[in-house]
Order: sequence, then C-alpha cells, then structure tokens
Amino acid sequence: MATSPEPIHTKNTHSCHSAPPATSLDRAAIWHDLLPFTLIFLTACLVFFFDLGSLPLFNPDEGLFAEPAREILDTGEWTTSLLNYVVRYTKPPLTMWMMALSYQIFGVNEFAARCFGATCAALVVAVTYCFLARYAGRREALVGSCTLIMAPMFAATARMSITDMPLTFFFTTSLLCLYRAFTERSATALWLGYVLIGAAVMTKGPVAILLPAAILIAYHLVRGSLGEAIRFYKPVWGALIVGIIALPWFAYEIAVTKGAYFQAFILRENFQRFTTVVDAHKGGWWYHLAAMLAGYMPWSVFIPQALWQAVAPGSGQSWLSRRRNLSATADLRIFASLWAVITLAFFSSSVSKLLTYTLPAFPALAILVGIEIAAATRSGSRIRLLAPLSIIAVICGAGGLSVHLLLGKLRACPVALFELARSFIWVQCAATAAALALAAARRPAFAVILFSAATLVISTYCGQQAACLISNEWEGALPDFARYAAATPYPVLLFDIRKPGTPFYTHRQVAQPGSKRALESRLVRLQSAYILSKAKNREYFESLPGCRIVARQGYLLLVSYRRPATNQAAAEATLPELPSDLSLAN
Repeated sequence: MATSPEPIHTKNTHSCHSAPPATSLDRAAIWHDLLPFTLIFLTACLVFFFDLGSLPLFNPDEGLFAEPAREILDTGEWTTSLLNYVVRYTKPPLTMWMMALSYQIFGVNEFAARCFGATCAALVVAVTYCFLARYAGRREALVGSCTLIMAPMFAATARMSITDMPLTFFFTTSLLCLYRAFTERSATALWLGYVLIGAAVMTKGPVAILLPAAILIAYHLVRGSLGEAIRFYKPVWGALIVGIIALPWFAYEIAVTKGAYFQAFILRENFQRFTTVVDAHKGGWWYHLAAMLAGYMPWSVFIPQALWQAVAPGSGQSWLSRRRNLSATADLRIFASLWAVITLAFFSSSVSKLLTYTLPAFPALAILVGIEIAAATRSGSRIRLLAPLSIIAVICGAGGLSVHLLLGKLRACPVALFELARSFIWVQCAATAAALALAAARRPAFAVILFSAATLVISTYCGQQAACLISNEWEGALPDFARYAAATPYPVLLFDIRKPGTPFYTHRQVAQPGSKRALESRLVRLQSAYILSKAKNREYFESLPGCRIVARQGYLLLVSYRRPATNQAAAEATLPELPSDLSLAN
C-alpha cells in the first residue's frame, strides 16, 4: 500500500539529470503501480463497451444527437446542426462531430453513435484513478474509481450517445489539471486545463466556464489563497485560450443564422433554463439531490461521513487555523467537497432540471468516497464501515418490499423488469450481509472487496438485462419498422409519438403531423404511406379509410396506408390548407 503523500505545495526535489538505469526493484515498483490501473481501466472498458451497439437508440435523448451526427455525413453540413433535415438550434457541435468521425470509422450504427461517450467514461475513470493515486494513495484510487464504474447513473450515461458524458470528461480533466497546476506550479497543466475548458464549452456551452470558475474561487477562498491563485492562473490568458477554441464557431453560427442561434441556445438553452421551465423539464428543490444520491447508490451512503471528515476539526485545533498546512489528502477532500456541493447547488438553482445534469459531480463523489472507505479500512473504529453498510441493508430491504410500487410509476414498464429488480435487490442484500459480518469480525478490507466485487457483477448484469427489457418494450420494433417502411418509395410518417431517432434508420426525412386533422389532411394527398404510432391508436387507424395494421410490437404500431378508390377530387376540394408539419425536435 502506498504511503501517505507529503503536504501539498512542496517543491519538486527530483533531479533534472538523467536517471540511473532502473533496477529490478524499480521495475517491480512500476508494475506494482501499473497493474491496478490496468485492471481498473480494462474493467471500465468492459462494462462500458460490452455489447454497446446491440440495442436501438433510446428516444428521444439519443436520437437528438445520433441523428444530427449522421446528417453531418449525409449533407456535408458541419457547422449548423440538422435534425430530420431541419435546422436545430441545440448544443455546440463537438460531440456530434466526434460521432460523425466515429461513423466514418465504424459505419452508421448504434455502436459508433455511443463509442465517443463510452470512451469518455472510461477516460474519466482512468483520470480519477491517477489523480487519487497521486494525491491520496493506491487504495483510495482503487476504491474511488471502482465506485464510479458501478454508479448506476454514470454507467448508464456512459452507454448513451448524449453530451453529458463528454462534458463530464472535459469538465473533470480541466478541473483536475487546474488543481494540479496550482498545487505543483505546473505551467503545462495550467495551459492544458484551459484547452480542456475550451473543449467543454464546445460540448455544452457557457456552463463549462461558470462552474469550474465557481468551484476554484470557492476552494481558494476557503484555503485563503485567492489572491495568489488569481496571479498564478492568469485568467486573461486563460480566457484568450478558451476564446480561440470556442468563439470562432459560435460567432460564425450566430452570423449564418442571423442571430437565431444566439436567441435559441445562448438565451433559451442557458439563461432561460435557470428562470423558467423549458421543454417541461421541471422538478422541486430536492430533484438533483435525489438524483445524485440515487444515481451513485449504493456508495452515496458514505457521502455524509466523507463530507464530515473533510471539515472535521483536528485534535484541539480548528480547521480554519490549520487550513494552510493540510496534507495532500486533506486538501483534496476539501476540493472534492466544494466541487460536489457547488455543482449540486448550481443545477438545483435552475428552474429547468434534467436527471443527468449533476453527472460532472460524480468524479468528486468518487474522490470523497474512495478516501473515506480507504480510511475506514485502516481505522480501528468498526462503525465507519458498519453504519453505512447497515443503511444499505435497510435500503435494500425497503426496496425489495416496495419494488412493485416504484416500478409501477414507470411508463410501459415490462413485466419481467419487476422480477429482475427483485432478484437484484435480494442478491445485493446478501452481499451486504456478508460484508457486515466481515466488518464486524474486524476484516474491513475483505468486507470492502467482497461488497465491491458482488456489487460490480450484479449491477453490471442486471443493468444490461434491464436495458434490454426496456429497449424491447420502448424501442425494439422501431429499427425494423422504420427500415421496412424506408425500403419502399412511400413517405414515412410519425404520429402521436416522439422518436427523433427514426431518420437514423430510414436515412431520409420523416414527416410528423401534430394532430389527427393534420394527419388526415396529409394522407388524403398521398397515394401510399407508412405510419409509425402508438399501439393505443390501433382502433383509430382501423377506422381510418385506407389504413391497415401491418405489425405491432411493444407499444409501437406500424400502419400502411393506400388511398381508397373514391372521388378524391371532391374530397380534396373540401379540405383546408395543409398545416405545416412539426419538427421532430419540438
């Protein structure tokens, strides 16, 4: 086990002269450090990449990014994002550019759409491990990075073609680079941190500047080093680097859209989300707190005591009086605590809320929990492990009793998901009970190893199975239905269903009438068409002249339309002007 690091802000004493040839002892030490990192990184790649392209896109979230990336290659338009071949003022394009490059390498498929996100997730785990190993220790690094792999929200987002995981990667690496730059007076880390902030801005927008700045200002205020930090960070040069990376595209996009992008993204997607409900994405003040705790289960039960240890006073000495002489581990605890709390507060203050907004805080949680669990295994106090493990056991027991009530709130919930959830809960209960017994017998390290290994296996297996069940119910038929319809020259329509990923499978534009009146007005002008809709609309289509049910799977319905042999001229003369179709992005 690595020894405790020296206090921070110590000078580098390594000689700049050539090192002597490595001895066998040196090589053994290198392998001793490299082996656990390799194990963690390969485990992350296995969890995030295994069978990555086996499921259809999950709509609407994945379709909103995977399809614009496909249309980049189809149209050659790399500046302005298109969805269903209509301009869509959305996030900056870096993630979609990377997806388009992935399509060029692997072909247009689900694996290629998700590859960049999974790569970013594996790199976040690797960076978290390296950072913890450097400033805390190898045991802390193993535990912390392992909890990140098992966190349900992190693992699920890693396997999706959305912007949240790339943002988490650029945000995390930029913040850790800036922390290392100040701690070790590294100019290379400083400039790299600003480059990564620029990449984060090109992934999600201004939030990638505001949030790191708030965290660093709070950290240096607490440490009493704000003036020194401002001089060191050279914020004007940092702003210049970020501007060189991000401003050209933003300026060009605003210019070519005649200011529409500024209104739609800069104002609506950023500032209005903090003051009003946008796209019905709302939630109470507790929304992101609940999402963070649930998304990091079961390890989130360690967070309260990890935060307490970060600010707990020393023996007869207040924390404020010793803040200038903290060890590397203690300082990292403070930094990670502020990182997690400020990220949570920042997004909780927004009126509009989405489940994955707080994902950039998860590496901070991994740092806190990794340090706390490692300290608990070394501590003579059994309560530091027994208390959180007991809470996990209680939560699992309550979950097992209320699983039907909880899953019953999920729309179109597959029946098999109930049994899968119950099996997961009871296996997790058994693992927790075994870990409790080992902790009570003063075998804390074995307790953590057993609990972690069991949680990793059961959560990975059940997560994959749950994704398959949900996909089969919600999305399973969409690729086949869409490709079947697209194999004909007839138009493809979506009705009463939000599936922006449909053009990903049809490879052409799809119409989406917004009402029954609009649908009927369009159909009467067509000779033939195919319609994708919800199964609950079956009776409506059976009563609509010219429509025939082709197939039904899950809650999806495929309908064919052939114009009835009637006096169409007379019918069309009585119809109003055809209303404009609604974009899939709406």
